[in-house]
Amino acid sequence: MIEFLIKRTDGEWFDFPRESDPYRPVSIPYKQVEGWGNGRIEIDGCQISFSYEDPGVQVSFEGEIHEQRAAVIAEEIRQRIEQVSGQTAEAIQISW
Repeated sequence: MIEFLIKRTDGEWFDFPRESDPYRPVSIPYKQVEGWGNGRIEIDGCQISFSYEDPGVQVSFEGEIHEQRAAVIAEEIRQRIEQVSGQTAEAIQISW
């Protein structure tokens, strides 16, 4: 399982507007799927779950996906989180 932590670089917790949809890539097609976590999408047959963790959002890739593709997706999700929250963030790979 490949995992990333997306965390704020200018504070502790993200402040998302109430009806926002922060957990999606900026340009990569995806579909919403049901399951555990604070959100879940599927890209290229791989499910990606989002969980609030201290101090950010854990992004877990559950299925077969190339590490480089996962890094691109995590980066696009980081960009979307910045767009929605107005706060700066970084994506850190925490497992391979």
